[in-house]
Amino acid sequence: MNTIKNLRKELQKLLTTRASYRRTIKIAAVISSALKSIDIEPILVGGSAVEIYSRGGYATQDIDMVCPGGKDLQQVMESLGFERLGKDYVISKYGLYVEFPSSALGLNESFQTFKIDQHQIKIVSIEDLIVDRLCAFKFWASAIDGLNAILLFESNTFDEVRLLKRAEQEDVVDALESIQQIREAVIRQKLSKTQANLLLEKAAKVLKK
Repeated sequence: MNTIKNLRKELQKLLTTRASYRRTIKIAAVISSALKSIDIEPILVGGSAVEIYSRGGYATQDIDMVCPGGKDLQQVMESLGFERLGKDYVISKYGLYVEFPSSALGLNESFQTFKIDQHQIKIVSIEDLIVDRLCAFKFWASAIDGLNAILLFESNTFDEVRLLKRAEQEDVVDALESIQQIREAVIRQKLSKTQANLLLEKAAKVLKK
């Protein structure tokens, strides 16, 4: 049985290993198991989810998880060795930041469940994650999120029908089409990362108008 004490030891061991997307998902899975002790099942979202789905194509030191907050959550996180710092929970020695940006996924969003060693963790679906990146690409002119969407396209299989439906719901079908065109240009013309980024920046400005 996983006790908080054992989970803290497992977390500390993971933090001393080389940074990778496998380490990220294992850390998130340990946190998930700890929160299950208070009947909270968090869902991994954001950049850390991109890192995992892209198999390290995008790297981040932050872990974002969606779940209800409260004193019980704070107590568990502190028991794992985290310090509360504003809206984040931090283990500063290792530069690990965990944030709980909201209490639940959006109404139309879903998740997948993964088994990681002896743990289970929920991660926002690949389609919803792509759409989230497309929203940032279109409405915030974020070229890096456009690049992340391309990485997600390249690294995973996904439900094309559901992706299009979610893009329609969030008004980012034009961003989806733009990303697909840029991805095809990158492959066909063998563009460098710098060249691809210039295309993304230009497209993002057009979409944001």
